[in-house]
Amino acid sequence: MLDVLTRHLEGSSNVGCVVAQWISTLGTEEQTVFQQIKENNSKVKIAQLYKDLSDANALPYKLTAFRSHLRGYCTCR
Repeated sequence: MLDVLTRHLEGSSNVGCVVAQWISTLGTEEQTVFQQIKENNSKVKIAQLYKDLSDANALPYKLTAFRSHLRGYCTCR
């Protein structure tokens, strides 16, 4: 148990949510656009964006995690 507590104290387990981790694997341009979407998220239909992305790519997360990240209330905020 001590090793788990120590990891959390040191912050090594705070690597962002699954969506942030996935975005970090993308190119710089895609990361920039995702940041812009996050900043202007009220103008974006998140569910439709998720559907379009998942139709084109295999995503390692579900809609709830995606929405939470883009709306700014996920674990990496």
